[in-house]
Amino acid sequence: MRVACVTGSASGIGAAVKASFESSGCRVIGVDLHDADVVADLATPDGRRAAIDGVMQASGGVLDALVPCAGVGGSSSGEAIVRLNYFGTMAIVDGLRGALAAGTASTLVMISSNSTTMTPGLSVADADVYLAGDEEAAVAHFARAGWMAYPAGKLAIAYWVRTAAPLWIADGIRVNAVAPGVTDTNMTRPLLDVKGVGEALAAIPIPIGRWGTADEIASVVAFLSSPASSFIVGQVVFADGGTDAVVQPRGHPVPLI
Repeated sequence: MRVACVTGSASGIGAAVKASFESSGCRVIGVDLHDADVVADLATPDGRRAAIDGVMQASGGVLDALVPCAGVGGSSSGEAIVRLNYFGTMAIVDGLRGALAAGTASTLVMISSNSTTMTPGLSVADADVYLAGDEEAAVAHFARAGWMAYPAGKLAIAYWVRTAAPLWIADGIRVNAVAPGVTDTNMTRPLLDVKGVGEALAAIPIPIGRWGTADEIASVVAFLSSPASSFIVGQVVFADGGTDAVVQPRGHPVPLI
């Protein structure tokens, strides 16, 4: 039986991923603030250590799949986004790399976002603040940059996937990411009531004509975690109803100059 770890497993995309894995016969170790196999706060150093220790104990040090879904939305404070969405995620990824290397045909599927290609003013420099690895410096930077902390962190995750995947595959770990578009979850739905945000969400072009569901995102994660995607390495798969295609129809692929 394959063993997977899913963070943010109590709700939203994380809960859908957990259910998808379990339906295929996989044993899932869930990590969340509540209603999880391992209860821990990934926004804090102590919580991250507790999560890693708990997962290692529950898995016997062997994982076949890891999906770090835990995160907060763009309406949260910049500090919360920085500490949980990026540094909490990367702490779990780094801490469980050995367990994945001990697994069989192991996969790591990260959660990026289509906000990486459709946010006005987002810059590579913002992502580099995260990639530099200094958590306190990133907290200070995004205290000034505000809501930009969210897309910048998701852009940093996408860059990390592209950089790390060729290295991690040497340990037998396939690394990819999903970039969801607007998804109907308890994290996103309340944004409709925030002045200005609801209008901004309505203005996002979605050719399919609706928001995505957590189950639809989970199905992409399941594919990237399965043998059916065995030749896919280092990719960021956009699951956004066509938004990225509208925003930048010639953005992918970009030929070498």
